[in-house]
Amino acid sequence: MEIYSFFKEHNFDTLYFNNTFGEDENSRDVKIKKLFDKRSFSYKTFTDQILFEPGSIRTIENKPYSVFTPFKRKWLENFNIDLLDIEYKYVPKNKKILNSNINNFDFNSPNDSRLSQWELGEEGAKKILKNFLKNKVKRYNEDRNDPIIEGTSRISPYLALGILSSKRCILEALKLNDLDIHSGNKGILKWIDEIVWREFYRNIMHSFPKVSKGKPFQEYTDNINWRYDESEFQAWKNGRTGFPIIDAAMRQMNQEGWMHNRLRMVVAMFFTKNMLHDWRLGEKYFMESLIDGDFSSNNGGWQWSASTGTDAAPYFRIFNPITQSKNFDKNGEFIKKYIPELKDLDASVIHEPPSNIRDHLNYPQPILDLKESRLRAIEAFKNAKDIA
Repeated sequence: MEIYSFFKEHNFDTLYFNNTFGEDENSRDVKIKKLFDKRSFSYKTFTDQILFEPGSIRTIENKPYSVFTPFKRKWLENFNIDLLDIEYKYVPKNKKILNSNINNFDFNSPNDSRLSQWELGEEGAKKILKNFLKNKVKRYNEDRNDPIIEGTSRISPYLALGILSSKRCILEALKLNDLDIHSGNKGILKWIDEIVWREFYRNIMHSFPKVSKGKPFQEYTDNINWRYDESEFQAWKNGRTGFPIIDAAMRQMNQEGWMHNRLRMVVAMFFTKNMLHDWRLGEKYFMESLIDGDFSSNNGGWQWSASTGTDAAPYFRIFNPITQSKNFDKNGEFIKKYIPELKDLDASVIHEPPSNIRDHLNYPQPILDLKESRLRAIEAFKNAKDIA
């Protein structure tokens, strides 16, 4: 293997790496361990992405959890502050400056306009985390659903890239809550909840490998007769569906490489339920577009919205994007920020602009009827269940 040749060439004696939990990644790591065992070289692995090894949080019947709430309950039972030890002392023995081989890979050039919106490196990540914990986390439970308020942490890219660990995030948050993970400030506890969701989805990926292979968790949903309409798909991707909150969210992602979490759910449910397009197409586009793209979280979120996943929304639960818009962007500030065509509209019409105003402002008519598309989705899921 190339890594072994590299290791031998530079006369290293120990390989250090973090555990990864996807099907292909785990298979690769097992091969590396076997190779090093055979050659009598040493290696040391770390669980840095999550607190507990995937699969170690199990039911009383020794099965992996497939529902979040009991998983979280067991996670909290097993939690110990000592698990948050984030310091690792080491002494450099054979320091070498190694030339990068990044040019050997066919990576796309970075989008400078997207990168400019983010602090770079570990120190930048710590700065963002510190600011969030100092100024926002205690109101997180109240502010997290409003997309125009910077009420979320925006550290997801740093978690996805391994620049920050969930251990550090939880530890620093608990320092503000007397190290109490069971009670105290609601904002802090809710934010930690979201980190536990991230761990839950990694456990699902590990314990149910089929989700890494493009398969739905709920097997009957493989029978759904998904639609495909190229013009609708392009309208969705480009923020031209005629539903302002959907379009604003998609334009945010296309411009910044990031989307508010509430809107990820709204956009995904619109795509899979109202448009009745295959969730795998939306999942793929998100992974191509998000700077915080993380397979297990992205897959879990899409399957939740599509009602194909574990602990997913019931298939008949379908967000109305206009209602969501009125509830979480009451004055239309988020819409105005990302859809300049609508920036002068009053809050009373911005969520659902009249047809004549759309034509005047060159903003598209809705690509579908919400009521009809909702009934079509429910029928499709019912038919899939009947087949199963």
